[in-house]
Amino acid sequence: MKNFPAYIEFFTKMASAIFTLLLGKLLYDQTNSLWAFATAYGGEFLIVTLIQLYAGSFADRYAPARILIAINALSVSVFLFLAMSYDVLYSVSLLIAAAMVYVFRPFYRTSLFVLVREIAAKDELKVVNGRMTSASQLGQIIGLSLTGLFLSWYSEIAVFYLMTLIYGFCFVLSLSIYRRRRFNTTAEAQEKPQQLNWHDFVDFIKSDRAFSVRLASSFSIAASLGGFYLLLAPLVAAKFSDDTVWLSWLSVSYASGAILSGILMKQFHRSFQSLSSDFLLMLNQGISAVAFLCYGLFEQLLWLPVMLFCFGASTTFAAVSLASFLQSRTLSGIAGRTAATQNILIAAGNTFVAFYCSYLFDWSFNAAALGLALLILVLMCFFFGVFRLYPESETEATRTLVTE
Repeated sequence: MKNFPAYIEFFTKMASAIFTLLLGKLLYDQTNSLWAFATAYGGEFLIVTLIQLYAGSFADRYAPARILIAINALSVSVFLFLAMSYDVLYSVSLLIAAAMVYVFRPFYRTSLFVLVREIAAKDELKVVNGRMTSASQLGQIIGLSLTGLFLSWYSEIAVFYLMTLIYGFCFVLSLSIYRRRRFNTTAEAQEKPQQLNWHDFVDFIKSDRAFSVRLASSFSIAASLGGFYLLLAPLVAAKFSDDTVWLSWLSVSYASGAILSGILMKQFHRSFQSLSSDFLLMLNQGISAVAFLCYGLFEQLLWLPVMLFCFGASTTFAAVSLASFLQSRTLSGIAGRTAATQNILIAAGNTFVAFYCSYLFDWSFNAAALGLALLILVLMCFFFGVFRLYPESETEATRTLVTE
C-alpha cells in the first residue's frame, strides 16, 4: 500500500501534463509570447491560493483517501461528459476542463501529503517521497508524449477520453487504499486528530522558526524549477538553432536525473539519511544557478545535458528531503494546512519567476538567463543565512498541538 500514493502521483501528473501541454499549445499558437504562460501561471496562482486554504482544512478534517475517491469520481464523470459533448460545447469544454484541473489540483497535493505521512514510518518518508518524485517525473514525460501522439493521430476528443481513463485508474487506486486502511487499522487509529484551525497553524509556525523557514524555502526550489521549464524552449531556440531534438534531449536529461535519483534512493537510504535538507537545498540551488549562468554566458552548450541530469537529481534530493522534514515535523491536525501552505509557496515561486523572466526576456534571452541565475543566488544566500540562524532541530515534534 505504501506504493499506491506513487501510482496515484504518476497518473495525476500524467493527466496534468496532458492538459498543460494542450492548453499551452493553444496559448502559444495564438500569442507567440511568454507572457501568455506568465498570465496562465498568474491565474493558476490566484486559484490555487484561494482553494488551498480550503484544501488544507479538508485534508485535516477528513480521511485523505476519501477525498481522493471523491475527486477522482467527479473527474471521471466530468471528463467523460466533456468527451461525449465536445462537438456541442467545443471551446467551452476546454474552459470547463481547465477549471476542473486547477480546482482539484490543490486537493490532490494536500491529500497525498497527509496520506504519505499517515502510512509511512518516519524512517521511510524519504524513500516513499523519492518514489513519488520519480513517479511524478515519469508521469509527466509519458503524459507529454501521449498528448503529442493523440493530437497528431486523433483529436482533442481523444485527449478527453484519455483523461477519463487516467482518472478512472486513480479512482480504483484511491478506493483500494481506503478499503485497506479501513480493514487494517483499529477504530481508534482511524479517528481523526483533534480539529484545529488556521490560527493554530499560525501559532505553530511562529513557535517553531526552524520549521517555518524551511517551509518557506519551498519558494526557492519552485523558482529554480519553474525557471528551467520556462526558459527551456527559448534556450533551444537561442543556442541550438531551434532544433526540437535538443528540446527532447534536454528535457529527458533533466527528467532522467530526477527519476533515477528517486528510484535509487532506497539503495542509498543510509547515506541519504545523513544529509540534511539544508545541505541538499544549497546543492540544488548552486547547480541551478550555475546552469542558468551557462545559459547566458556560453554559446556552445553540448555538455549541458550532463549538468541538467545533475540538476534533476539534486532537485529530487532537495524536494524529497524537504517534504520528509515537513511531514515528520508538522503536527497532527495541521498536516493538511502545512501541505497547503507549501503549495501556495510553490505556486508563488512559479508565478514570480514567470513574470520576472518574461520581463527580462523582452530584452534578450541572455538577460533572462543571467537574471534568473542572479535571483537563485540571492535566494541561496538568504536561506543559507536563515538556516544558520535557525538550525534544523533533531527533536521530533509532538503529534498534536494540544498535549494531554
